[in-house]
Amino acid sequence: MSTTLMIIHGVISILLIVSVLLQFGKGAEAGLLSGGGGESVMSGGQKGNILTKITTILSVIFMANSILLAKIQSQKSSDSLLDDQAPIARPLNNDKAEKGKTPKQDTETKNQTKK
Repeated sequence: MSTTLMIIHGVISILLIVSVLLQFGKGAEAGLLSGGGGESVMSGGQKGNILTKITTILSVIFMANSILLAKIQSQKSSDSLLDDQAPIARPLNNDKAEKGKTPKQDTETKNQTKK
């Protein structure tokens, strides 16, 4: 079932991208579909309204499908991929300070040895 939902999710994603790209932006004269003589069939206002509704419907379906896939995946396995890994214990930096010295004292001794 999750494989089918993933395929549907991919198709919805592609359709959503196409519907957003087909819309014309604010101040644009024409969108991708409208040419010089094609405006007699569909006016710009109707086309924008239909594409807006299609985009809204696809985005709601996309979000619902995302939530459903996440819910199915979380129920399928409750462990993490990193549960088998041992924790890594190493210093945050590569500089190893000597015991009992502050970092400032450590840099002072390094500077004295360089002179």
